[in-house]
Amino acid sequence: MNHRNVIFIFTDQQRFDTLKVNGSRSAQAPNLDALSQQSVVFREAYAAQPVCTPSRATILTGLYPHSHGLVKNNQILRQDVRCIAEHLDGYRSAYMGKWHLGNETSRQHGFDEWVSIEDYYYRKIRDNVSEPEINCAYHDFLVKQGFVPDGEDGEYRFFTRDFGTRIPAEYSKPAFLAREADRFLGENRDRPFALYINFLEPHPPYRSVNDDLYNPDDIDLPPNFDFEFDDQTPIKYRFKAHYAKNRGRHFPLTDEKAWRKQIARYRGCVTLIDTYVGEVLKSLARHGLEDNTLVVFTSDHGDMMGDMGLLGKGVMFQPSVRVPLLFRTPWLSLQQRLIDGPVNLVDLVPTILEALDQPLPDAIQGKSLYPVLCGEQPFDGDDVFIQYHEDPRDLYRKQKYEGLLTPELKEPLERLYAEPVEERSVVTRDRWRLTLTQTGEHELYNLNEDPLERVNLYGSRENAAVVKELRAKIKAWQARYGDDAAFEQE
Repeated sequence: MNHRNVIFIFTDQQRFDTLKVNGSRSAQAPNLDALSQQSVVFREAYAAQPVCTPSRATILTGLYPHSHGLVKNNQILRQDVRCIAEHLDGYRSAYMGKWHLGNETSRQHGFDEWVSIEDYYYRKIRDNVSEPEINCAYHDFLVKQGFVPDGEDGEYRFFTRDFGTRIPAEYSKPAFLAREADRFLGENRDRPFALYINFLEPHPPYRSVNDDLYNPDDIDLPPNFDFEFDDQTPIKYRFKAHYAKNRGRHFPLTDEKAWRKQIARYRGCVTLIDTYVGEVLKSLARHGLEDNTLVVFTSDHGDMMGDMGLLGKGVMFQPSVRVPLLFRTPWLSLQQRLIDGPVNLVDLVPTILEALDQPLPDAIQGKSLYPVLCGEQPFDGDDVFIQYHEDPRDLYRKQKYEGLLTPELKEPLERLYAEPVEERSVVTRDRWRLTLTQTGEHELYNLNEDPLERVNLYGSRENAAVVKELRAKIKAWQARYGDDAAFEQE
């Protein structure tokens, strides 16, 4: 077979340091560790925005969030915005797993096959509320196995996300997707294909059959777990830490014991995913497709998971914005190569298109990393740009936040976040991070000297020149890519 294929596997909310190659000493992920041994590993890969919908739209379009138009969760990708499947000529394509860019259950954006796993999000953000109810493929599978939906909305019955965490592993979403991937590979082994698989885990509910795989007593808390935010800290960080401590997910994270339990469950989800990534790779070998199939592994964003006492994503700290990124390109080399230096997930679409000998559309904003995979040029990273759109309805106005707005949090939140707020970050090749926010709570960190981002240097006189230089980088990037978010001048 002379044609080239791609299997693109991505998870949801998986930190960069859950793999040994990126410094993990805890989560068991033997299949991903083995994959990394045959891959080019980008150890400083950044999401374009650290939240699900905008980041996965960037992963699939090669456009920054302000360009593809999805700047917060639960928005719908316009039909005129092209995904990678719409750029592939002569390929059989499939999308399997969580979509989160609109209608979950219907084939769209150029994909020839569609295997959905989400009922709940389909109902929340489908693009035509008058269309009939359509169950996701995973729903139909569970019903055939004799399971009964545990959720209801009027007459509509659906399976909640929690349900799939309480049943044997062979019926879980990852196992279901691995079997569907095996079917697709068997049916398409003789023609070019592009298979995209998105596992929901280790995203909330942070639960799985592996809840008890790790002993919480053996969990080491992050080195900056006890970091104390002061009055000069951006208010949203103080509120998010307050929320994690007093509400959390499933149980308040009031003490170290609770945090260890939370982290243990997160690691259990990572190991569950690893098991079924392994099954997909076994299928690839069984069907004789290892030698001509590019395998890419990444995640849409990370998770703070106790760093600075924070849980989840939506902040510019390293555990939230950095993700694993592996390229196994068998026609080039199966020797591990480690790349240190920042890259952005906006580069994925052009990299894959070039790897498959497909033309690169002018509209794509990412830069192909394929020459780096080929070893054609030295590479120590690029300046990467990250954005965020903070909507007060998501930050503090939802029902789940009731009772949490203490007076010292309520006043600044309502003053600074009365309307949506834009943030823009640059992480430079020499490892500085500047974040500008429309609240005026700017941040500057020297990641070489302060990798845990404890000391905000923005207001220091000795770093004024650095701030000026990095502000200019952000402004130039905005001008190049048509981003009109405005920030106060120095």
